[in-house]
Amino acid sequence: MIIHTLGPSSTDSYAVAESLLQSENDGIVAYPSFDNLLHTIHKLAEQYVLFPVAFKSARKEYGWKEFNYDYWDKVELVDVFQRKTKPMVLVKNNYYSENRAMIHPATTIFLKKYLILKNEDTVIEFSDSKFKAWSGFCKKNLKYTIISEDVLEKEKNPNYTIEERYEPVMVWCLYKIN
Repeated sequence: MIIHTLGPSSTDSYAVAESLLQSENDGIVAYPSFDNLLHTIHKLAEQYVLFPVAFKSARKEYGWKEFNYDYWDKVELVDVFQRKTKPMVLVKNNYYSENRAMIHPATTIFLKKYLILKNEDTVIEFSDSKFKAWSGFCKKNLKYTIISEDVLEKEKNPNYTIEERYEPVMVWCLYKIN
């Protein structure tokens, strides 16, 4: 079984795909975004694609619901299951240059609730994955991001503080591509 999903290996999608591998002939093809994966899906007959129901494109109004309806006649839903996400943290850069946040669209509700609680008006930018959001946050010296906790632990930057931690359950859908 070859599973196509979001990468790199630090993403929740990749970790869940790894848990589905059953033999040494199985493998994972990681994409920089689900948009990239969808661009090539017509070439992947008899292979599999793994989506979290929280999938939302950072580029257009398109998510899991749209995929499920858009491709109803091109994919077969073979499994639906739940797994906790890797723990995520809302990170604040205490010495930011821009009052902006870079996040994955699926994590928007966490940041919006936090900003309302703190009565802050921060501009939100979106990225294709939490890992890419982390890279943009660091490169642009932004104020907030939401990243998997294990990625942050590798960084150890005293300028960053963890404001909140989340560990929700996610529903996952494994499709076979016709």
